[in-house]
Amino acid sequence: FGIPFFAITLLAALKSIPSELHEAAAIDGASPWQRFTKVTLPFLAPTIVITVMLRTIWIATFADLIFVMTEGGPAGSTSTVPVYIYVSAFKSLDKGYASAVAVLLLV
Repeated sequence: FGIPFFAITLLAALKSIPSELHEAAAIDGASPWQRFTKVTLPFLAPTIVITVMLRTIWIATFADLIFVMTEGGPAGSTSTVPVYIYVSAFKSLDKGYASAVAVLLLV
C-alpha cells in the first residue's frame, strides 16, 4: 500500500484533468511552470491530501503488530518509528518529544 497506490492514484487524477485547460493556458501564454501550478496542482491537491492521510493511517497500523509481538525486539532491532513514538510517549512519558517525532513522521 505504498508507492504503487500513490502512483496509480496520482495517475488517475492526472488523467481526469481536461486537456482543454492546459491548451487554454498555453494559448494565454502561461509557461510550463505556471500551467503546472495554476492548472495541474489545484486538480491534484485533493488527491494528494487523501493519499497522504491514508498513508499516515497505514503507517500507524503497523505499530500495534510489532509492539504486541516483540515490543521492539532485542535492543530495538524490530522497532519502527510508530513503535518508537509509542514508547517515547507512554513508557518514557516524554509526550513532547513523541509529538515532535510524530510531526516529523508526517513530513
